[in-house]
Amino acid sequence: MATARDKREDEVDVSVEAAPARDWGHWVAELGGREQKRLAQFGGAVIAGVVAAVLVLYTFAWLAYEVMGQETAALDSRMLQLVQQYSSPQLTRAAEIVSLFGSELVWLIALVLLGVFAWQRRWGAAVMLMLVGGGAQLLNDVLKEVFHRARPEALQGLIQAQQYSFPSGHAMVGAAFYFYVGYLTWRIVHGWWRILVIVGLVLLVLLIGLARIYLEVHYLSDVIAGYLAGFLWTDAVILGSRGLKMRTQRRLRPRTLTG
Repeated sequence: MATARDKREDEVDVSVEAAPARDWGHWVAELGGREQKRLAQFGGAVIAGVVAAVLVLYTFAWLAYEVMGQETAALDSRMLQLVQQYSSPQLTRAAEIVSLFGSELVWLIALVLLGVFAWQRRWGAAVMLMLVGGGAQLLNDVLKEVFHRARPEALQGLIQAQQYSFPSGHAMVGAAFYFYVGYLTWRIVHGWWRILVIVGLVLLVLLIGLARIYLEVHYLSDVIAGYLAGFLWTDAVILGSRGLKMRTQRRLRPRTLTG
């Protein structure tokens, strides 16, 4: 019969939780092993993640098609005109500060979190955080080169930015990074703090997109596409980590003796 200690080791998720060197050794060793069977099931959360990924991918592809066909031009122009009705020096400064949370401040926050994870020995969370942030930025650069959409003409007088507009890099990196932070919060934090942090992260991501539109460096469709691509990337990373966890748990599950 499995002991409490064996059960504890079987339940450790090294992609999120703190783990001793021995658990990491087992995890790495099992990743190199061969498994004859595919995973029979992924669990409710993983299935939901796969369904969400498929829906988001389809929506992104549809939106990209509409953008390339200039079908979103009228809506994008109306949104730019709407936010500019509230233009003021104070609001412009606030938008520039909020915009930083989708670029420079993301990497500063990431460094702080990496330090915390290293101190807590949450090496899996640290690696995934780097993969989410760095991968989202790289994927955004690739997508911009693929679509080559010009930015709003008013860009020249406001702030410096990359040449192409679709999808929004700030919205994409922000959505990917803060979605993963929200995922970690849900897994690690408990009580009302968990809800407050997640709601705050959602609001921050929405404000980042709104700030980019207000600053006239992106269209509404750019921001929505950035949200979709960022969520899709982080969802794929999380699904990958869950799949590896379930695989290693199957191989590390202790045998039981009966009779």
